[in-house]
Amino acid sequence: MNRIVLFLFSILLGQTLSANAQNLRAEFAVARFHSPVDGPYLEAYVKLKGNTLKLIPVEGGFQSSAIVGLEILRGNETVYQDRVVVNGPLLETDSIRQDFIDVQRIPLEKGKYKLKLTLADVNDSISDEVTVNQEIELVHTEGNWISSDGGETKFDPTKGGVEVPTGGSEYNNINYFISDIQPIGEYKKSTSKSILTKNGIDLTPYTSNFYPETQNRISFYTEIYNTNKANASKTSLADKQFKTDSGKPFKYLVKAFIESADGGQVVNELGTYFKKDSAQVIPILHSFQIDELETGNYNLVIELRNSENKLLESKSFYFQRFNNIPTEYTMPEELSDEDELNLTFVGKYNSPEELEEYLRCLHPISAQQEISFVNQGLRKKTLNVVLMKKFLYNFWKQRNPNDPEGAWLKYWAEVEKVNAAYSTNHKKGYDTDRGRVYLQYGAPNTISPSYFEPNTYPYEIWHYYVLKDGKLNAEQNNRKFVFANIEGGTSEFDLIHSDAKNEITNQRWHHDLHSRSSQSINLDVQDAGDHYGGRSKDFFENPY
Repeated sequence: MNRIVLFLFSILLGQTLSANAQNLRAEFAVARFHSPVDGPYLEAYVKLKGNTLKLIPVEGGFQSSAIVGLEILRGNETVYQDRVVVNGPLLETDSIRQDFIDVQRIPLEKGKYKLKLTLADVNDSISDEVTVNQEIELVHTEGNWISSDGGETKFDPTKGGVEVPTGGSEYNNINYFISDIQPIGEYKKSTSKSILTKNGIDLTPYTSNFYPETQNRISFYTEIYNTNKANASKTSLADKQFKTDSGKPFKYLVKAFIESADGGQVVNELGTYFKKDSAQVIPILHSFQIDELETGNYNLVIELRNSENKLLESKSFYFQRFNNIPTEYTMPEELSDEDELNLTFVGKYNSPEELEEYLRCLHPISAQQEISFVNQGLRKKTLNVVLMKKFLYNFWKQRNPNDPEGAWLKYWAEVEKVNAAYSTNHKKGYDTDRGRVYLQYGAPNTISPSYFEPNTYPYEIWHYYVLKDGKLNAEQNNRKFVFANIEGGTSEFDLIHSDAKNEITNQRWHHDLHSRSSQSINLDVQDAGDHYGGRSKDFFENPY
């Protein structure tokens, strides 16, 4: 295992600091890579917030220190454990605060692991440890079967549980594999090799997936493996006019682009490509300027394609952007004439109140720009009947060009189910958390309800075997949602935790669920312990 500590500079002006466990803050991130020599390894990054640690006088100035502990378990077996004191930078005055990052590189075999990170302020004797848990999986980079002509695949346990082509006459036993996308704070040419060095470049990690207005660039690093294992005689090369930078015909095209996480639309001008020959490891380091990128949820996507532009493998990194520039939705020009519009399925809708309801109920499956357009238009009363008809028609025409009316009627039938099941005195069903999740992802496979446990608020745990997200055009396996009626007095259940991508994640959900009987105010406590009659843990881990 290797480690290094980086110091990041910041100044606090007129801010009162409190050194206790509830204020100790840090950012934790991991990235998985593969060494051709040593095999898979994990990089762990812990960014400690200097303004949440207690400074003490030391020789030469002031300094803060933190205990950083990392335990990695495979099943019940501890395969790695490390606990050290990490010292912050030596500062001349206590009016300056500086963040610092602890970086570790840990070789691990392929498999599923649980990570347990513990943090504590060395200089605050009354503070408690902060604990973070995370599950990861390291996969092997050999053994997947890739069809060379796009034949369909199926699961075959005789091949080790890998995908085996059912069509196509030629295939290669290759697993094209992309490492995690590592967001980078800054990078520079290396003068001496360290844990930060990859392919001659020192990469300082960026430990968050949030990019505020002050961040005008997103930089990233990733590696692509196993392209050198392709059978050249069975791989069609591009025509000679397609060359790499060295002038040779290329075998692979690597695309990098940013897309909306809400709808999957590629953001204009935020994309590039690299022409690459086969290699044991193909490193990719690039930056996108995001000063014009609007507030919203996005995916940074890396695609590996062959010379015929067939997708071989992809990887994505989800991030959030806040940017104080106006977010605009442009209405398509199609069917701008009212008479033409009335010949479509929206022609029968003429009530402003009815059309407002139809537009509002689309929010669970709308992109953020569409939601903002509707909300602002209804609030400012700039949406007349014709514009609302036009929006409704174009919304479904974009999503189902062949049968927009059929898609709309199918969705409206689900809205009516949701309204009947989840409406309250103040909200329509589609406006509630349960209604939104149902409409966005469909009906859950199981619902584990508990309304009368003695020490918990009423709650439901929804389980999806496969979560199909139309907004992201993606699937996730084995995802759960926890809803609770914490406020009381209404029938509304709020979403308090989910392990699905882009949903609220609250490691304290079990504690919050039992806060009816738990009096702890320590914000770092995640588990409320066992309670008489309580089954929430069982329902979440083993839903029925």
